[in-house]
Amino acid sequence: YWRKMLGGRSDLSSVKLNVDGMTCYVVGVMPPSFDYPTETEIWATPNGEPPSTSRTAHNFSAIARIREGFTVEQAQADVSLIGKQLRLTYGESTDAVDFTLIPLQKFLTRNVRQGLWLLLGSVGLLLLVACANFSNLLVGQLLSRQREFTLRVALGASRLRLTRQILIENLVLTLPGAILGVILATFAVRLLLVLDKGNLPRLNTISVDGRILLFACGLGVLIAVALSFLPGLRSRHDLHIDLKSGARGQTVGGRGARLRGAMVIGQIGLTLVLLTGAGLLARSFLNVMAVKPGFETGGSVVMTLSLPTTITVEEDEKIRQFYVQLLDHIGQLPGVDAVGGINGLPLQGRSQNGQFLINDDPSQKGYAVYRIASSGYFPAMKIPLVRGRLFDASDKANGQHVAVINQTLAQRYWPNGDWVGKRIQFGNMDQDKRLMEIVGVVGDVRDSSLERDAEPMLYGYSLQRPQWWQVARLSIVVHSQTKPETLIPSLRTTVTGLRSDVPMSFAPLNEVVSASFDARRFTLTLFGGFGVVALLITIIGLYGMLAYSVTERTREMGIRMALGAQRANVLGLVIKQGLKLAAVGVVIGLLGAWGLTRLMASLLFGVTATDSVTLLAVVATLGLVTLIACYVPARRATKVDPLVALREE
Repeated sequence: YWRKMLGGRSDLSSVKLNVDGMTCYVVGVMPPSFDYPTETEIWATPNGEPPSTSRTAHNFSAIARIREGFTVEQAQADVSLIGKQLRLTYGESTDAVDFTLIPLQKFLTRNVRQGLWLLLGSVGLLLLVACANFSNLLVGQLLSRQREFTLRVALGASRLRLTRQILIENLVLTLPGAILGVILATFAVRLLLVLDKGNLPRLNTISVDGRILLFACGLGVLIAVALSFLPGLRSRHDLHIDLKSGARGQTVGGRGARLRGAMVIGQIGLTLVLLTGAGLLARSFLNVMAVKPGFETGGSVVMTLSLPTTITVEEDEKIRQFYVQLLDHIGQLPGVDAVGGINGLPLQGRSQNGQFLINDDPSQKGYAVYRIASSGYFPAMKIPLVRGRLFDASDKANGQHVAVINQTLAQRYWPNGDWVGKRIQFGNMDQDKRLMEIVGVVGDVRDSSLERDAEPMLYGYSLQRPQWWQVARLSIVVHSQTKPETLIPSLRTTVTGLRSDVPMSFAPLNEVVSASFDARRFTLTLFGGFGVVALLITIIGLYGMLAYSVTERTREMGIRMALGAQRANVLGLVIKQGLKLAAVGVVIGLLGAWGLTRLMASLLFGVTATDSVTLLAVVATLGLVTLIACYVPARRATKVDPLVALREE
């Protein structure tokens, strides 16, 4: 901001900024690396106005650095004592019973920590699948040259020289592959930034640097070194036997086949684990999307306005008149069915709650989410009226203040339905101590998240409550039969016609709601992507192993068919080999999935970690792709000409 808006000027003594109607003097510039809260450009001191000063509203988090020589436990004891002292001093006017110290890193990652660990684990599983597949291909290639290596040893080549040659050949494959992977990773990081949309803390600081390159190259060297010893180990066997078994179909022997089979089994098992996790997340995502939020999104556009936080009585009245005129003008636009405003849309993760008092029972206190809405808000959002009435023309700005509550609040505090005419005081939130009379009950709306039950909620009438409380996050919901792209220019013109200095943004309501799924969608996309990539790698690995096995067993296939075996028998022989490997891999994978799904239980919604439908679907998918991977080499085996196969031997 200092560079973009202030030109990087060194003299800041005369720089003044207008922030929410307040004049702020610039006293310092933070370094570019400081970004907390994320994407913040201006830090200003609190304005000292309610609800900032309310002792029953929860609006601030304090950040402290523990003095050197003190432990977290000691600091926790001190702040707990402060909480008790506040309770003794201010009594019922505060609910600050205790404070909890949380390490900042833990606080920043509190909602994503488990997901990050699971993603890290999934990356590790995918890495193992890729390494196993690559190793399998190299093993097949090296063992196919076993007769060559044995012959060279017989002619006097040392095993060290042989191993060195294989190491160089392997490095020629692994190191360029590692470098290519790092290059692709730079593009993958950019893709992550697009997919994340601000859900992961400090993701914008991630970059591919020398450490990543070193890790990738180190892994490539490790694989190359490990596989370089294989021919040397094989050449320690009896040279006479190895040379005699140089015919096709006998070059590798049972040990090589078992090694490659074990790698395929491992790939299938790891892939099943990833696919099971992705399947459970997908079902959870669908379950969340199926939850009814308590309002309808179709045909509605959200217009968000940013007005200065007003303080004086005169400014408050100006904002009130602007608000009334704006809603009236928008309501007259062609195609508009309903229009209403509120100071905080649902599912934005910004629920503000506070303590309210019930007038006829001062001893009874409660907590509720506090919203300020206009009379047209409920029709615009299609929030049903359950009992009583909504705000209407009889509710004057200087008359009896009224409120509408949701079903959860009504059932919690007036289970007998005697809420009619009850008066409550919610002045700790907007500092207006006048009592509000409950006139109606509307349906529940899931405010903070679709995954959480509806919270008690109270709506004050926008024309009666202080305007400064509303304008900082004023959202106008417009329900119309007109397409959004046609309606938005009219809305923009309407606003600028009344007040030209108001920043505004527009979005279809369904997109606003969809944004609340971003964190879950991001995790599902990554986990699902890893699962699909692992599945493709496994298919390639299984196909490659079986194709090599068919080539290796050409003589055997020829003899079988020469002795009367049908093509269907040969086809079944190869497919059976692949299905055996898949069956063992599935059993191992189910055991791994059993452990993984318990770690991700908190990420699931409406589905258990042992969901049989998901497990059966994953197993069926693996079985199907195994058949596909087996069929092509099996079909090739049926086309072996017995005479040609025997003549080659």
